Amino acid sequence: MQALLIKNVDLNGRHSDVRCRVGEVSDIADHLEPDSEELVLDAQRGALIPSLRDDHLHLLAMAARKRSVTCGPPEIAKAYQLKNVLLAADGTGWIRGVGYHESVAGDLTATQIDQWIDDRPVRIQHRSGRVWYFNSLGASEMGLPPDRQGQLYRRDEMVFKQLSPVDDLSIELGEVARELASFGVTHVTDATPSNDDSTFKFLRESCPFLRIHAMGGSELSAGHLKIILDDYQLPEFQDLCDQIAEAHRMRRAVAIHCVSKVEVVFAVAALTEVGSVEGDRLEHATELTSDVMDNVETLRLKLVPNPNFLYDRGDQYIIANESSVLESLYPIRSILGRGIRCTIGTDAPFGDADPWSAMKAATDRRTRNGSTIGLQEAILPEEALRLFTRGQKIEVGADANLACLDRPWSEARDRLNANHVVATVLEGQLTYLRN
Repeated sequence: MQALLIKNVDLNGRHSDVRCRVGEVSDIADHLEPDSEELVLDAQRGALIPSLRDDHLHLLAMAARKRSVTCGPPEIAKAYQLKNVLLAADGTGWIRGVGYHESVAGDLTATQIDQWIDDRPVRIQHRSGRVWYFNSLGASEMGLPPDRQGQLYRRDEMVFKQLSPVDDLSIELGEVARELASFGVTHVTDATPSNDDSTFKFLRESCPFLRIHAMGGSELSAGHLKIILDDYQLPEFQDLCDQIAEAHRMRRAVAIHCVSKVEVVFAVAALTEVGSVEGDRLEHATELTSDVMDNVETLRLKLVPNPNFLYDRGDQYIIANESSVLESLYPIRSILGRGIRCTIGTDAPFGDADPWSAMKAATDRRTRNGSTIGLQEAILPEEALRLFTRGQKIEVGADANLACLDRPWSEARDRLNANHVVATVLEGQLTYLRN
């Protein structure tokens, strides 16, 4: 493993040189002489920060999205635009659409999509990931009965296994890994509920620029058990309690997908009934009120919010919710103030994969159109960075997982833009170098 010397960095406001050897930070000093066999990178007084860690995304869905047509806001806002983009799709087989929202053309049915395109099978995923919409030809190929009206809820694993063989996505996964490295990301948590051991192995082999933790279902032998809650079809309370208890008996923590207050309360009630273990976490927890946070604090749960949705979806949030609900969306300032454990995930590809955009949204709480939501819950740039670095520090003996920026942190903090990343280092090895 070749040693790496990063010279002229801004490290916590001080001019320093940093050497990495055998995967660790081996030296930090005002000046270090290069060795003849080590790689030297001149940071030109740019900030050196711990690398970023996205604690909730979906790698295979990100890879599949690269073969997909965007079908929702902001690019697609009207039904005629959706029709045009479907008709313009390349190829002759399946058309895969992503990012749909009902503000475009309502709750889609097979008959409705047939009016736009009926000579190619079509599948369109709602931006929440909760439902797939098919035209009649697509529904027939999937074997859906007519009474489904071309709608398939929470069956991503069925769609993926039938239509997107894993070995067809290795090239796109490599592209995803390189894109994440360009953001300064080295570690991710794949939160896909259908993950099993073979999928996890494939992800690791296809993404050498990343260190991956995976959660999944019962066929994943280690990692969190992912549980999905939807308030329109909640499971029997005792069934959820039994599922959590069984995971704990198998020495697995649970990660519960819960967005609305109803889902969050249901998840917290079940964990209160069963008891929590180290590592239990709530994914998203979008609508989180003070009384629910009391229980989260007592149970010592970890929260993984997605503040990037304040920007991506905030204007729809404002239209769809009363002010009292808006004030309880992603209350990160309150979460940190209570000492509740918290990290951030982007939920890519359902959210923007750029972690800097998520950091910015957490600090300014602005929507795409410039409105603000719950400004009292805004946090400082340094706090947002710590949430994405999980509190890692750059010190001698620490793992050499680093990101180098093109300017000092005193300037970068005011913009929080991924374009400032010039180099990413995973365990002492460069995974990204701009230009």
